[in-house]
Amino acid sequence: MKPSKVVDVANLYEDGTLAGAGNGQSFLGKLIDCIKGESAGSVIALDFAKVELVSASFFRAAFRPFRDYARSSAKLYLFFANANDATLEEVRFFAESTGDAYPFGKLNSAKVIRSSFVVGKLDEKQAKTLAALIKLKEADAGQLLDAVPDTAVSSSAAWSNRLAALASKGLIMERLEGRLKKYRPITEDLAYGA
Repeated sequence: MKPSKVVDVANLYEDGTLAGAGNGQSFLGKLIDCIKGESAGSVIALDFAKVELVSASFFRAAFRPFRDYARSSAKLYLFFANANDATLEEVRFFAESTGDAYPFGKLNSAKVIRSSFVVGKLDEKQAKTLAALIKLKEADAGQLLDAVPDTAVSSSAAWSNRLAALASKGLIMERLEGRLKKYRPITEDLAYGA
């Protein structure tokens, strides 16, 4: 899958080290400016290939609110690409401490997303929902109710709530098909908990 736009984060920030909450807050405006005019439902890849480090405080101040803005206001999906181990460790610490999760993976030279995975922690119900959706490839809440035996979930409304929570994190994409909302993982190879 190719994203509709790739943002070279180091070039946009003009430095390879992204640290400090104040710097992150200042950078948020640049991130928002770079997605203006993008079509709703598009995937935007943030390429960290030239980034030496994104600190947890910078990520919290810039990328979390950017993800939330992209999802709620612009109806876009963010994908975090080519982060090194030091950045992944910082983001993992932040995400797990706040009960949040983000889609990461690789962006190859042809600008195709590969080897995607979730960084952070999902609650048990969200993890079960994501696993079911990964297996089904695409489904609506009613299809999940029928396909996944769960005695604790007796209505499609409960599945809808779980799906909406995963969509707000940008881990799954939603689209309307008539009056039904269909959901699918943000990438075809998304993995969680591996």
